[in-house]
Amino acid sequence: MNTEQILLEKWRILPSEKQLQVLNLVNTLIEENQDQLTLSSYQPKTPLGAKLLAIRKEIMQEQPPLESWEELEQEIAERRGEESIYLQCFD
Repeated sequence: MNTEQILLEKWRILPSEKQLQVLNLVNTLIEENQDQLTLSSYQPKTPLGAKLLAIRKEIMQEQPPLESWEELEQEIAERRGEESIYLQCFD
């Protein structure tokens, strides 16, 4: 039995609310790793494309991961001296 089959069997025995939690976790993991997933499947068509892709991969390894939309919104608001829209929603 492969990993996919094991996961599917375990999925089926979970109650629906737990299945939703699993889906949310998977979506979060995909969002956090979207750049790596995209870069790993992309095949450049030209030598220049291959060179640019290599540079991009190198930069991504050296820098911290990109911020989420909420973190970006919060940073913009802080730089403007405002309160983040996301924070206002939870007051």
